[in-house]
Amino acid sequence: MTTKIFERRRDHYIVSSDPSLLDPHAVNAAFGSKAMYWCTPLPSTALQTMLKNSYCLGLYIDVAKLHPVGLATQPKPEQVGMARLITDYVTFAYLTDVYVAPEEQGKGLGDWLIECVGEVLDGMGDLRGAWLIASEGKGEKYYSKKLGMQPLEQGKNGICTMRRLGPKGFGHNEDDAPPH
Repeated sequence: MTTKIFERRRDHYIVSSDPSLLDPHAVNAAFGSKAMYWCTPLPSTALQTMLKNSYCLGLYIDVAKLHPVGLATQPKPEQVGMARLITDYVTFAYLTDVYVAPEEQGKGLGDWLIECVGEVLDGMGDLRGAWLIASEGKGEKYYSKKLGMQPLEQGKNGICTMRRLGPKGFGHNEDDAPPH
């Protein structure tokens, strides 16, 4: 399935869904950081499969705009963040693995990245629902404000959410606790 490439630019930053720009090494480095306490780095083949089967909005520094060197030798943008949607591209989307590299935080890039996610969701005209897991309090309020997300009340309208954790699923050990 092919989807139209989403791309937005701001100053010397790019948000793009172009899979050729994704840097698996940068993604795995982020997965191994304390900022992404809910996950761990993946083997290369598993990471490639995950990225290939997701709609990823990468956040990049447009190195060519910062350091112009000529048309023939344009460097690839440097990945400094990502928001990953697991989706069928029509009715369902699950937002996960959102991050901005620590050295790029405090510049409004996370807000911009999530606004771009909102644009993608708004473009899904037959969307039945979008889901995510966020920390209570701060995360809950943030995604409610930025994306219109609301906590799903268990049992309301006969609906409950359920999960099954895999062997590496979040919550299997005490080290998975979110930072306070």
